[in-house]
Amino acid sequence: MSSIVIGLWANRYVGNLSDYLVAGRKLRLRLALATMTGTELGLVTVMYMAELGFMKQYASLYLAFLEAGAVLLIGITGFVVYRLRASSIMTIPEYYEKRYSSHVRIVGATVMVVSGVLNMGLFLKAGSQFVTAISGMQDEMSLKLIMTGLLLLVLFYTVLGGMVSVVITDLIQFLILGTGMVIVTGVVFWSIGWEGFSAIVTTQNGYFNPFDSHNPSGKGPGIGWLEIIQMTVVIGSAAMLWPTSAARTLSCQSAEVAQKLYTLSSVSFLARRALPVFWGIGTFAFFASQPALFAEFEEAVKTNASITSLSAMPLFLAKVVPTGLLGLVTAGMIAAFMSTHDSYLLCWSGVITQDIVAPLAGPMSQRSRILITRIAIFIIGAMLLTWGLWYEVSSDLWGYLAVTGTVYLSGAIPTVVGGLYWKRGSQAGALAAILGGLLGLSAMGPCVGYINEKFSLGVNGTHLTLITFAFSIILYIAVSIIFPDKAPQTETVETSTFS
Repeated sequence: MSSIVIGLWANRYVGNLSDYLVAGRKLRLRLALATMTGTELGLVTVMYMAELGFMKQYASLYLAFLEAGAVLLIGITGFVVYRLRASSIMTIPEYYEKRYSSHVRIVGATVMVVSGVLNMGLFLKAGSQFVTAISGMQDEMSLKLIMTGLLLLVLFYTVLGGMVSVVITDLIQFLILGTGMVIVTGVVFWSIGWEGFSAIVTTQNGYFNPFDSHNPSGKGPGIGWLEIIQMTVVIGSAAMLWPTSAARTLSCQSAEVAQKLYTLSSVSFLARRALPVFWGIGTFAFFASQPALFAEFEEAVKTNASITSLSAMPLFLAKVVPTGLLGLVTAGMIAAFMSTHDSYLLCWSGVITQDIVAPLAGPMSQRSRILITRIAIFIIGAMLLTWGLWYEVSSDLWGYLAVTGTVYLSGAIPTVVGGLYWKRGSQAGALAAILGGLLGLSAMGPCVGYINEKFSLGVNGTHLTLITFAFSIILYIAVSIIFPDKAPQTETVETSTFS
């Protein structure tokens, strides 16, 4: 109910598209930090990191340190983010036009939306699996009804208030979520104890070394060097250019604030991955100490479509969290669900309006742009509901997110970084790199299976993700050299602290 009231109230302060998409570029550091954390610490993050902790135990902690290090490095150097904010753009594709051409903007925005909506496609399902598992409702109809209800709630206040309502609700949800995460972490450690966490390594055949491609626990594939390289590339790219994070950067009141935002966010980014991993590790310790219960859970995964490895953590919490606190924890997780969905819906709908419809349709009033953005939010919501209901993940959820994100990131990295720091980058090179990112679709589960069957190959999503990044970078450099722009492109923005 409070989210609906906020949406109605925030609607009064939406006068133009800048207010609607980037909150008028007025975010100060503290509020920007809260909304950045609220957005990136969503329920889907909690679910996939806990799933990794359950399947790969301590080895999965490498992702937390990898991301925190990448965000801190960006904050210290100002690499990319400083110059993007100084250019006064509202979206990444807007930079494409400023540096290259309107054609690059439209094509880049289209690929971004395809990647983003696919990436977001299973957020709804993951969140609803948490609610159904922790509440004991395991039938598929309950899952569908919860998915629909949660989505409608987020759609309502996001459509009304845009970024203003998103920032305000993110702040409130950040406070609720923070409280819930502290409680859950304390309960998990109290329930399992230090001996229980130690037993994972000493007696329960747990997975400890991420550089080892063999997972001794047998609950999922190992990690190994190749996957670590893949995740370094994906996470490093996403830290700079993932659109929802970039929206916070572009909403800051100055480039200096945007840079400081990244430096301080490194701590919250470390926590957003590390704490849920410990919940997943505690889940593994709980089930491993009770073989009969573990066997029952694994049988349920095989026979009940609504129960997957994602369900393990909420089922564990339902058993160990006292009833009185369980409601608060559930509220915190629902807050996390909402704080991610509202930002993602606004981000992709804004790109559709600002970077696809407007350049194609010509001059449009602010009222028309806001209306189209609101319609796009509802259309994306319907697509998410449909995709979440029928698509089945063939690997862990994080693997799916990394692959779908590659479709956009692999082309965006050479296009943006090359545009900011290499004067010879051309329009043709940018288009080639962006379209080259579509090769990342081949790394999705069904496509990998088809490729291996058709061509008798032994590739997986990791191989194809790295190939896609390399392919787009090579295309950008080679095509820019072969087909240079008639006049050199320059950027007249403030100098980054990165040298």
